Amino acid sequence: MSDPAVGRLLLESIEEVVAENCVVVAANGAAQVAMHEWLAPHGALVLTPGDLERQQPDREVAYVVGPPRFFPSSLVTAPVTGELGFLLPEWFGDRTVPTSAIAEYAEGAIRIRPRFFTSGVQNEPDIGDADGKEPVAEDDLLPQPAWGERKTATRPPGIDEVEARKVLLAGGFAMWLDDGERIRTLEPRQPARERVTYTEVSAVRPGTYLLLRVGAGERGALYESALRELDSAASGIAATQAAWKCALARRLDDLGKGEVVRQLSQLGVKASEQARAWTDPVFVRPNRDEDFRVTLRWLGVSAEPTFGSATKLRKAVHKANAAVRRGLEAAVAQADFSALESTGHLQLTLATSEGVRPIVATRILAIAPFKEIQMRYDARVPFEDQGAQWLE
Repeated sequence: MSDPAVGRLLLESIEEVVAENCVVVAANGAAQVAMHEWLAPHGALVLTPGDLERQQPDREVAYVVGPPRFFPSSLVTAPVTGELGFLLPEWFGDRTVPTSAIAEYAEGAIRIRPRFFTSGVQNEPDIGDADGKEPVAEDDLLPQPAWGERKTATRPPGIDEVEARKVLLAGGFAMWLDDGERIRTLEPRQPARERVTYTEVSAVRPGTYLLLRVGAGERGALYESALRELDSAASGIAATQAAWKCALARRLDDLGKGEVVRQLSQLGVKASEQARAWTDPVFVRPNRDEDFRVTLRWLGVSAEPTFGSATKLRKAVHKANAAVRRGLEAAVAQADFSALESTGHLQLTLATSEGVRPIVATRILAIAPFKEIQMRYDARVPFEDQGAQWLE
């Protein structure tokens, strides 16, 4: 029994560039195991897309085994290697290269134009339709999310509002994802105690597993837990937090966000663009000490006890977050990942000192190409939505 044509081509390609200079990308863990057993004698490195993104090996070429539609768009839009090639059977007609979900809406977006090479004997040439049109891609025949049109006016969000994209999730959920820095995610294929992590919001895409608290935002829950941990000091800290945020909110109302950002930038505040987000009741303080000190001085708020109180609260939030992470890792260690793979979602029971709090692990199915203005407290809170039932 001879090797499949794609297998022969893969071996030839590995030998051509030398195994130490390339990496083979398998569609999933099962394929990775099978291909590793086959390619190990040839010295080839075999990784899944997730492993490739995390490890970022110093290799020149990546050979992706399978049609482009079977892999995340980040392989193409954020390549780890200098060269990338997809190896697939000639009979698979859809060779559309994935793009970012928002590429068509971006100014100056990079358009990837693939080059096609064939090897061996082709049974029939690909001539497209009789009228000369290109053949229809298989994805175009599948049900697509009905996003409609943007409903909210193209105005700046208010103090208690954010701009967010609707995200369709497995299990009949959806949520509004704002432009915050990070969001908690699950990496099922990582080793135990390394599966719960944070991912940059800009890096999440269809296929990413999110860890979301049912019925509440994660940041609010951590904030409340931290205040309880601070006990008798909590009321004083809450008062100083409210004071500087109210002062900032008044400046935003009086001057507008653009002018506030301009003035803070001139004073050296690096994260001035986040000024509106700083008024969020559950936001603690700017990460950079100097940003916070300069902002307080600009607001006319005494540095102490405000700076010290906010820093103490941040430490308590980090402690609460670490406790939640440990609880999640313990829950994930006992989870049925086969169910997660098949259904795309899994409810985890996290036992804490405050009782049982359900958290759902759910896979992103689609992300809206435009933003809507939503209330800040609605961001990142999952809600029931049947808009993705045909995508699961």
